[in-house]
Amino acid sequence: MVTRRIKTLAHEAGFHAVGVVRAGLPLEAERRFLAWRAKGYAGEMKFLKNYESRRDQFLKETEWAKSILVLGANYFQKSLAENPPTPASGKVARYAWGADYHKAIRARHEKLIERLKQEINPEARFVSSIDTRPLFERETAQRAGLGFIGKQNQLLSLEFGPWLFLSELITDLELEENAAHVGSCGTCRVCIDACPTGAIQVPFEMDATKCIAYHTIENPGEIPAGIQSKMENWFYGCDACLTACPYTAKQKETDWPEFQRVEGEDPEWIDVNEIISLESQGAFERKFKERAIARINKKQAVRNAQVVVNNASNFQSR
Repeated sequence: MVTRRIKTLAHEAGFHAVGVVRAGLPLEAERRFLAWRAKGYAGEMKFLKNYESRRDQFLKETEWAKSILVLGANYFQKSLAENPPTPASGKVARYAWGADYHKAIRARHEKLIERLKQEINPEARFVSSIDTRPLFERETAQRAGLGFIGKQNQLLSLEFGPWLFLSELITDLELEENAAHVGSCGTCRVCIDACPTGAIQVPFEMDATKCIAYHTIENPGEIPAGIQSKMENWFYGCDACLTACPYTAKQKETDWPEFQRVEGEDPEWIDVNEIISLESQGAFERKFKERAIARINKKQAVRNAQVVVNNASNFQSR
C-alpha cells in the first residue's frame, strides 16, 4: 500500500513514469561502463574519468539507502520548422528547447519529497538525483520497469518513446520493487545508420568522441575537422538517433509548462550570428540562464556557431 501511494503521489507531482528498485549499483552495468571507458570512448568527460571516486563517495553518503524511486518526465515537443528558418540558424537538441531540466525536475522533487514526508513518514530520508550521481540511470530505469535500452544506448519507453528525462529519489524506505522491463530492438538498426558520424560503433556501444552531442556540449576544445563537416547545422546537441528510432512514434506532447515553448518563440533554432556577436561570457549567461544551453560557455558557443556558418557557406557554394 505504501509503495502504491508513493507512486500515486509521484504521478500527481507530474511524473509520467514511475518505478522502484532496490538500492545499489547494477554491477553488470558498471562492468560494461569500465570496459567502454577503457577504449577511450569517454573523451574528455571528467565526471566519467573520475567515476570510481564519485561512486565511492556516493555509496558512503547513501549507505542507509534501501530503495530508489525512479521517475520519468516526458519532454517531447513537436517541431515547428523542420528546415532552418535562415542559413544562419543553428539547430538545438529537443531536450534543450524548454527550461533547464535540472532546475525544473529539482523543483518537482522538492515538492514531492515534502508530500512524501507529510503523508508517508516525516522521518524518511530522501536524496534527489538528476543526472548527477553515478547510478547508471538507464539501467536502473530498466530495472524499475520504465523501458528498455535501445541500440543507441537510450531508454525506450513503450508509452513515450525515447523522450523521457530520468531522475531518482534515493530513500531509506523499504519499498516494493518493480519487475524489470524486458524488451529488444530486434534486428532494427535505424539509429546506427542514422548517426551522421558513425558514433554508434556496434549496438549498445557509443563512441562519444565521434558524437555531435559530445563535441557541441562536452568537448572544451577544438572540434575535429572530420566531425565539423558532418555537424551540418547542429549548434547544440544532436537528436539524429532519437528522431530516427521507430519508438519515436510513441511520442506525446509534454504537459510540463517548464518544457513547453514560449508563444512566439521557436527554441529549436538559434541565430548563430547573434551568438558570434555576443560581447561577453556574462551576455551569454544572461541569454541562456534558464536553458540547458548554459551548460556550455561563450567560447564553446561561438565555436559551434562558426561551424554552422562554415557548413552553410560550404553547402551554398556547391
